[in-house]
Amino acid sequence: MMHHKKENSQGFGHGKVLGTTSMGERGQIVIPAEAREELDIKPGEKFIVFGNKRKGAVILVKAEMFNRFADFFMSTSKKFEKMAQAIFDKTNTSSDDDDDDDDLEADEKE
Repeated sequence: MMHHKKENSQGFGHGKVLGTTSMGERGQIVIPAEAREELDIKPGEKFIVFGNKRKGAVILVKAEMFNRFADFFMSTSKKFEKMAQAIFDKTNTSSDDDDDDDDLEADEKE
């Protein structure tokens, strides 16, 4: 019989609760020591702040991780653009007469 770890029972997605905090008068929030240690957060670290007003959620993502994701997304999207262009080129190499027929039908409807 397999035993599942319960350490993530207070978790969200693949994360877990790493303490609580509150916002001070100047809008500053202290990240709990346990979270700083587990997530290797150093003084001066930059974060991207996401929020969802309806859900009352604020999410901090290390800027370096977000930049890595953005780089990955951009390189992946370029690959998809090339694939889509290749497919488009293959499907578009038939006759151009089909496109002209579509234009004529559109003109007749107006």
